Amino acid sequence: MYILGISSYSHEASAALIKDGEIRFLIEQERLNREKHTWKYPAEAIEECLKLEGIHISDVDHIAFFCSPVRDIIGNLGHVLKFFPQSLNLLSAPSGSDDLVFLKRIKLMTNIGARIAQQFHLQKPPKIHYIEHHMAHAASAFFVSPFENAAILTIDGRGESTTTLLAMGRGHRIQKIEEIPVPHSLGHLYGAVTDYLGFKMFFDEWKVMGMSAYGKDTYVADFAKTVQLLPEGRFRLNLDYFKFHTHGAGQWFSDLFYKTFGPPRRRDEAFEQRHYDIAYALQKTVEKAGVHLACGLYEKTKSENLCMTGGVVLNCLMNKRIIEETPFKHFFFQPIANDAGTSLGAALYYYHQVLGFPRSGIFDSAYLGMAFSNEHIEAALKEKNMVYQRSRDIAQDAAGHIAQGKIVGWFQGRMEAGPRALGHRSIVADPTDPGIKDRINARVKRREMFRPFAPSVLEERANDYFLMPKGQPSPYMILIADVRPDKKKLLPAITHQDGTARVHTVSQRTAPEFWKLIEAFGKIKGVPVVLNTSFNENEPIVCTPQDAINCFLRTDFDVLAIGDFIVEKQNQRN
Repeated sequence: MYILGISSYSHEASAALIKDGEIRFLIEQERLNREKHTWKYPAEAIEECLKLEGIHISDVDHIAFFCSPVRDIIGNLGHVLKFFPQSLNLLSAPSGSDDLVFLKRIKLMTNIGARIAQQFHLQKPPKIHYIEHHMAHAASAFFVSPFENAAILTIDGRGESTTTLLAMGRGHRIQKIEEIPVPHSLGHLYGAVTDYLGFKMFFDEWKVMGMSAYGKDTYVADFAKTVQLLPEGRFRLNLDYFKFHTHGAGQWFSDLFYKTFGPPRRRDEAFEQRHYDIAYALQKTVEKAGVHLACGLYEKTKSENLCMTGGVVLNCLMNKRIIEETPFKHFFFQPIANDAGTSLGAALYYYHQVLGFPRSGIFDSAYLGMAFSNEHIEAALKEKNMVYQRSRDIAQDAAGHIAQGKIVGWFQGRMEAGPRALGHRSIVADPTDPGIKDRINARVKRREMFRPFAPSVLEERANDYFLMPKGQPSPYMILIADVRPDKKKLLPAITHQDGTARVHTVSQRTAPEFWKLIEAFGKIKGVPVVLNTSFNENEPIVCTPQDAINCFLRTDFDVLAIGDFIVEKQNQRN
């Protein structure tokens, strides 16, 4: 049985295909249309899923969509009535994307079947199974977790009228415990401050997380007043500080917020210490709220196991504190925690929760996208008139270049799903080089100095270099760990301002070629760790060989290790 899951008309549009409960593919539309965080209908992603599986849309038994438009309408009507008449401003406010107001988004969602029929020239629209947004999130985590029973916590901006879901999973069933409604949203709080600090909301939150390490506790006490922690793990925003619940994303804050924290930063304005201090205060507030939620959920379930997902769960610092400060013993953080993962969650929810089929496997790899043969790669290199050589041992050769201080683009195997580069579409470098971070920022990434780079470390050596919270592995780069005090000077390129690192533990079983690269580098330098950042330059992570070659040509990194081929910048013809 094939089930196609779709997420679109919000942000991070994607398509996922499962067969008899097994995940076959998950492809994000942004990787194909090259529009970062795109909301658009994932025509190319759907087509690729079907093509890679070798099937036609007629072979798909069910189609599941990541949101319920009916529930969205009902929830928004209730919200408008609650805050009437100021809430009438929301009817023309952006909804999920600058291009989509609420009514347009609902229309597109309700016509998704017609859009599929149009794409595949079907005589009539297929039946669409609309799945509640947070239940899709919950399914994407629990149904692929290693736990037979687990508490489930989903946190994001909003889905329909819910911002946070507390639930319990047992076997192939998920039961809601409690939902926290709009406007009380940690995701919207983080997005609002992201906008306030001169970045793009729903895009640049991770810049703010990086900034927070450079802040002081100047505003922590004042900022704590914006979020009220209630009994039994609940929370609410103090709406005295906000305006978005009546005026939408264009007007996030009230006069009280600006009076307390000062004017917003313009995008072209230099950063002041005040901006770093506000980022720090926001981060500490969200961490405290996350721990409060998780502790409340534990009291309700008494489960030793916790599954977490939703866009806010990409906040690695919050995850670290939840591991360290809650009674849970075992954790699963869905790496595709943003809305891209809800296409998978919608398909899994329908298969298990609605059709009643038992679970058949666990999630152990995020490499769910497209792969390319050496023949395809070589044809792309020739098309661009590249000078290249074939390697007998790509991992060994690339490791040698990294050890010489070179910046290497690493393109191998199936594309990762989710926002983290996990060693198949990565730029890698020597983490012991104190100047490499600035060189990568200047020559390749062209991004702010306060954003850290991550370490990828052999799974079996992680505890030699990092204090992993409760000994947890981090195969999807979704956890923060403290760098061991005696290793900070050894690893300056990946040690952040606060002494932490967003660790990626690499398994020989699931990522054998990347593991070999790190092992080879370790034998040369004595350190089985590489600096790992996404293979892109202010764009979606590269998907195809053509994307990788284009990024290599327009930026200034040294070596491209693509398939079995080595391409050196110094050898290219002018």
